[in-house]
Amino acid sequence: LDEKAFLEHVDEILDENERILKQELKEFKGGLFFFYFETLDMVQHMFWRYLDSRHPLYKNSPLYQGTIFSYYEKMDRIIGEVLSTMDKDTTLIILSDHGFNSFRRAVHLNRWLLENGYLFLKEGAQESKEFFENVDWSRTKAYALGFGGIYLNRIGREYYGIIGEAEAGDLKKAIKNGLEQLRDPKNNDSVIRSVYAQEEVFKGPYAKDAPDLFVGFNAGYRASWQTALGGAPNTLIEDNRRKWSGDHLI
Repeated sequence: LDEKAFLEHVDEILDENERILKQELKEFKGGLFFFYFETLDMVQHMFWRYLDSRHPLYKNSPLYQGTIFSYYEKMDRIIGEVLSTMDKDTTLIILSDHGFNSFRRAVHLNRWLLENGYLFLKEGAQESKEFFENVDWSRTKAYALGFGGIYLNRIGREYYGIIGEAEAGDLKKAIKNGLEQLRDPKNNDSVIRSVYAQEEVFKGPYAKDAPDLFVGFNAGYRASWQTALGGAPNTLIEDNRRKWSGDHLI
């Protein structure tokens, strides 16, 4: 879809949501009423490239540079209309599930693990496609999966695990320290803000199955789409040249 067709679709969904909201509010008698609008999420994912002059797909377009702000104004209008119907005993909570920032550069975490001796490929392979196609598990110590998760190849958890509990702590520290020093060869910017240990962020009975480390990127960077599915391309960092130019997986 081009920008015009995409926004027509966004408006169609927003209008439908607004009609549902108003109808349900008319029928609501009391208690907790919850309604979710996805509009701002969709628009920011796709139109951040019109705000960020450093983005690879930046366009100086008067037609679309104000798009994100205009949709905040549309949401403000809807909120104002809801407020006008509320009595003094009703509380309105406006809650965002995340923020947004520019997604300029994609980071292939499995390539970093490969180049630093933590992930190994089968003999003759230069890269690995999705789902660890060419990974040699007999030598691999760690791998990335999802948008920032790094797992140790643990004995007893992974099918071909080789890392025991005794060496897990030092291995996690080494990966964390290495990643936090990573700089972008294109501009020398710091890529990663912080790497969090499993025990810092995951709690509960299934925490042991969570990533052993979780990567927090600096603004402008994000784990690549290939990383999310276990890929290890033959480059470390590359420009994000997709219209999906804003994100919150930071």
